[in-house]
Amino acid sequence: MMNAKRWKWAGAAALAAALVLLFAVDALWYLELKLTDAVFQRPSQTDPDIVVVGIDDYALERFGRYQDWSRELFAEAIGILNSDPDAQPAVILLDVLFTESGADPLADAALADAARRAGNVITAAELRYGQDRNLNKTVAGVNLPFPALAEVSAYGLANGSLDRDGHVRHALLWDEFEGQRYYSFAAQVYFSLHGEYGDLAERNREMYIPYYGAPGDYYQWSLAELFDPDFDPAFFEDCVVMIGAFTTGMMDAYYTPADPEEQMNGVEIHANAIQALLEGNFKRDVPRPIRLAGFLLVTAAAFALIGLLSVRAALLACAGLAAAQTALSVWLYDLGFVYMLLYPLLAVALIYLYKVVYSYVTAVIEKQRVRGVFMKYVDPALVDRLIESGEADSNEVGVVRDIAVMFVDVRGFTPMTEALKDRPEVVVQILNEYLELTSAAVFDNGGSVDKFIGDATMALFNGFVPLDDYVYKAVKAARDMVCGAARVNASVKEKYGVDIGFGVGVHCGGAIVGNLGPAFRKDFTAIGDTVNTAARLESNALRSQVLISRAVCDRLEGRLKAVSIGEIPLKGKSERLEVFAVDDIE
Repeated sequence: MMNAKRWKWAGAAALAAALVLLFAVDALWYLELKLTDAVFQRPSQTDPDIVVVGIDDYALERFGRYQDWSRELFAEAIGILNSDPDAQPAVILLDVLFTESGADPLADAALADAARRAGNVITAAELRYGQDRNLNKTVAGVNLPFPALAEVSAYGLANGSLDRDGHVRHALLWDEFEGQRYYSFAAQVYFSLHGEYGDLAERNREMYIPYYGAPGDYYQWSLAELFDPDFDPAFFEDCVVMIGAFTTGMMDAYYTPADPEEQMNGVEIHANAIQALLEGNFKRDVPRPIRLAGFLLVTAAAFALIGLLSVRAALLACAGLAAAQTALSVWLYDLGFVYMLLYPLLAVALIYLYKVVYSYVTAVIEKQRVRGVFMKYVDPALVDRLIESGEADSNEVGVVRDIAVMFVDVRGFTPMTEALKDRPEVVVQILNEYLELTSAAVFDNGGSVDKFIGDATMALFNGFVPLDDYVYKAVKAARDMVCGAARVNASVKEKYGVDIGFGVGVHCGGAIVGNLGPAFRKDFTAIGDTVNTAARLESNALRSQVLISRAVCDRLEGRLKAVSIGEIPLKGKSERLEVFAVDDIE
């Protein structure tokens, strides 16, 4: 038992270490990301006041190759959008990098002048990243709009933030270079509309994007449509208008959780981040130390459950723990915290699986141990015969056979258990000594122990294995038990101060014996009136007394000394049974 406990704790410790290692190295990061996407990303309604004006195929068809476009085109677009003084956009965001002066100074001047006159333009900047000596990501430089444009307009970082699987789940809010902080498009839009956005965002360089729409959901207009004669700029009144690439040829599209099969244009990703920030739907990842603490807590709870409960009860408890963990993650997400999902659920599942495997293995070991114990108390010839002949798997209900049945019960067992109620191990040890004695007496005389019933033993002679002179041998076994009990009792009394003995009953006659019971639960036993009568004889026997029936006495006439003690009533029978007490046997 101690070895089993050691193996149990060793296995639990090994599993716990493996789980912590999995978490520490983030071995299942890909599955964690996918599960997070499936549970947390729940697209809803896109904001109709955030409008994407796309540099799309229609615009390229109308204005030619993008590389040949003059910056005056964007200056004109800004002018058109602001042409109605009473219905101007709240913000015009140019998701296009104008980081160097162009080949046409007049076009540069026109763009800068349009941005100056509009007063609501945010242009694009870009941070350049590198690595330090420790391979940590660092800011290596910054690309700002050309000087004339940077002086008259706000600018925001257009950098994307790719996760390990190449998907965009986070939006950069700000980063620093040479002591100066640079803000993203989303932050600059928020500043334009609401001013400072508070300590929460200031403390976090990036935010988790809760996607509101799939690719195409924000798209409203082609840039070329702004130049149509019937275009009405009032449509964009008080809107956030975002001008950016909307065609695959411009290489500004990425995979996102909103649709893992179709890439989303960068300007749409910015639109989702802007909407989340404007709505106060700010979400950030729970710090890793807190995740580790939560993971360890769930792991410890799961181990506690499997240690306290049965396999079936542990299944329900672990399922409840997993459901509570999932509910906690969803609740935290609604509060603005992105918490883990996979690792604690996997831990609960693997810990419960460990419970199942350990229970199965210990059950197999216990079955082998019980079989070994069974071989001690049941005639090995019977066990071998049943296994070799296939009778153990037989559906035959049994046969009628003439047998001798013996019941033996420990007298004084109940007072002993009360006297030793605080020492259950002693009770078991004493009982085992007496059962060893009864089994040995049965085996020595060719019988088979049918079963143990608490502190009682039922034995059959000529029941499962043919036996000559079986009635005599049954009574002989009974006398051996009574005689041997004196020796065992003396030892027990000296050790534990208790005094117990045997009462035995023997009867013979016809009974049904064999492989009895349904297919899924067989029991090799004997049933019938002969068995019941033997049990009644035993219940009437005094301590150190062997009671036999008239049938037994007649069959062994001249071979034993027995005294009639009269007739006793039998439950369920109208006739009384004459009973004899055995004094001796040849």
